[in-house]
Amino acid sequence: MTRPTADRPIYRIYPLRNGRCVINGRDAFENGDPKEMYEFTLYVWLILGGPKPVLVDAGLIDVAAMNKGAAHVLAEPITQRPDESVPAQLNHFGLTPADIGHVLITHLHFDHVDGIEQFVNATIHVGRREFEGATANNWHGSWCDARILDYLCNRARARIRLADDGEEILPGIRALWLGGHTPGSTAYQVHTRHGRAVLTGDTISLLANYERRIPPGVRTNLDECRAAIERVRREADIVLPSHDPDTPRRWPPPPATGPLYTIRALKCGECEVRDYITYYGSTGEATSTFNLYIWVIEGGRKPIVVDTGPKDPEGFSRGTARYIPGGVRQRPEERTPELLRRNGIDPADVSHVIVTHLHPDHYDYFDAFPNAQLVVNRHGFLEQLPGIKRDVMRALADRWPQSLRMVEDEEIVPGIRTIPLGCHSPCSQGIIVRTAYGPIVLTGDVAYKYANIETDRIIACPDPEECRRAVSALRDITDLFLPAHDPLTLRRWPDGRIAFTK
Repeated sequence: MTRPTADRPIYRIYPLRNGRCVINGRDAFENGDPKEMYEFTLYVWLILGGPKPVLVDAGLIDVAAMNKGAAHVLAEPITQRPDESVPAQLNHFGLTPADIGHVLITHLHFDHVDGIEQFVNATIHVGRREFEGATANNWHGSWCDARILDYLCNRARARIRLADDGEEILPGIRALWLGGHTPGSTAYQVHTRHGRAVLTGDTISLLANYERRIPPGVRTNLDECRAAIERVRREADIVLPSHDPDTPRRWPPPPATGPLYTIRALKCGECEVRDYITYYGSTGEATSTFNLYIWVIEGGRKPIVVDTGPKDPEGFSRGTARYIPGGVRQRPEERTPELLRRNGIDPADVSHVIVTHLHPDHYDYFDAFPNAQLVVNRHGFLEQLPGIKRDVMRALADRWPQSLRMVEDEEIVPGIRTIPLGCHSPCSQGIIVRTAYGPIVLTGDVAYKYANIETDRIIACPDPEECRRAVSALRDITDLFLPAHDPLTLRRWPDGRIAFTK
């Protein structure tokens, strides 16, 4: 594993889906078969781990204009769902375009720079050959859209930085001139824990271009394309082509087995919680809204549920009345069995119920899952055994010993693992789920809300240092978290559909 130094971060790269189209083999490969069809995915690449968020390319906004201008290449036009816009994709990470500190442009074709005007606070890095070639002769013959050129040359010129071949433009990020696709096409080599990742731009559009050593059919210089493929072989440990639809299955490098999962957040109630519980060090009596969630992980042989929602919301509300004034509000259709069935999930089909910790609102409806195994933290379960709810104990006894699995840091099924965290309770554990966005962590009550983990405002707890260590451990895994109770999840991931890519 590559380790960071004081001035060289280890970056994390996220391919953000920006649309899709289909092109024929003639354009996908030099001398390709025009009867063959290839799906292309449009990406913007988010790079985190440095002082400021970085994007590679700026994305497409005006799909109709791109479809018109590229009609001769497109076998099926570009489509872009609302959730594939760059702002919607950044929102998953709690970011807006204004938060982006740097935009690295691979080349100045419309689908890679159409959205550049959104990034008002970003330094814009463009390959020197690309920028000077596109702006030569008063833009005559430029391959860049006139509106974009006007913005770059006039309104944003003070924020433009021209990158030379081989230059380290940010600590741990180098620009590599490739040419071939456009005269100044530039790749970016990024220092990651998996080695040197090279984002190639369109000089290598599909991984097959690289693996077969066959350049794309859409290019300006065939010899440069061929040389570029060989250079990337020397410069890259991981190759991230610009349009390969299989990238989410390859990056970050997955285990040899196991699917990519999706997650659904199903709201099973809400309540108001006082700030002195939500944030460590607060004495505030003010409240904010908490959602109660059941999390459904799909993509394997059977659905897996994380946390069960409360079976006895009235009893839970009586026991927490001091800091949850008004108690849990839950409509009849939000009761766990009804909620799951309404979303197409039969509780009898669920194979595992993984609980983040053993507080009643997270585990006491386990008996609604007649064929599931309860997965709990070993240390916490044994410590709290005398207080386990009677209905849960009865359900465990009826199917003993297959009904219970006590775990620590281990894989439950391929691609889903638990890690002990402590902090909120002795049995608190995080659930790491492998998705098309990379690992996503369900935090349980170690983080009630995004603010607990994103702004260093840990939850109220007996041992703040333990909580800080837990939060730090989660940050070492990923940049994508699902806190236990934040209503914001349903805005970051509309309809509660998390890591769905199709």
